[in-house]
Amino acid sequence: MLKKIGRPLNKILNYFGYHVAATQTSIPKIRGGNWAERLNIQTIIDIGSNEGQFINEIESILPGRKIFAFEPIAACFKKMVANTRSSNVTAFNIGLSDLGGTTEINISGNLVSSSILKMEELHQSAYPESQYIKKEIIELKRLDTVFENIVLIDNLLIKVDVQGYEEKVIKGGEKTFSKAAALIIETAFEPFYEGQWLFDDLYAHLAASGFKFMGFADQVASGKTGIPIYADAIFIKKNLIKQVL
Repeated sequence: MLKKIGRPLNKILNYFGYHVAATQTSIPKIRGGNWAERLNIQTIIDIGSNEGQFINEIESILPGRKIFAFEPIAACFKKMVANTRSSNVTAFNIGLSDLGGTTEINISGNLVSSSILKMEELHQSAYPESQYIKKEIIELKRLDTVFENIVLIDNLLIKVDVQGYEEKVIKGGEKTFSKAAALIIETAFEPFYEGQWLFDDLYAHLAASGFKFMGFADQVASGKTGIPIYADAIFIKKNLIKQVL
């Protein structure tokens, strides 16, 4: 999904109208669009940081911004901290939900498909390497609780990649999400996890909360039928749309 299997660099850069050109040294050269700059994004919240892939790429587009990163899995958190030492990151080794406490997270064989929720057959058949192999106890907090005593600079970008747990994250962070200028949220069209919000649910909730759906930055189709099964959706605060058009 957002971090998944062979394509994270192009996916993240494409959010912002950039593309990657190969060089002889395999170091990507970033060129192109500027909608994030037009929104004057100053703070980034990365929910579901994995090993810091999104942080490193967003840094190449919006250098020097303050980043708050959330990753509940201990091994991924450790790598994320190591991989983002040169960035202005405050990292939290917790999961986000609508309630605080502790819970078990299912760890997948590829790590990036790990989720609190049970996996549906569609996911297992599409990505056999995503099968759960163990469990880990993690701490949960509400996003709004985390930021009760932290001042967020305006023009906030929130990225969410939480493997079907979007509803709980958003409902535990309504106040924080309301401050966002833009959202990048992975969403599915058919259930990959039991009980997850699908795109229709996400769209309805965010539209009612003052955000406009601006399209999919990237979408992935079924290898069997070619029909899209999940995508990364961009939402922008309705009163800011003119800044990016």
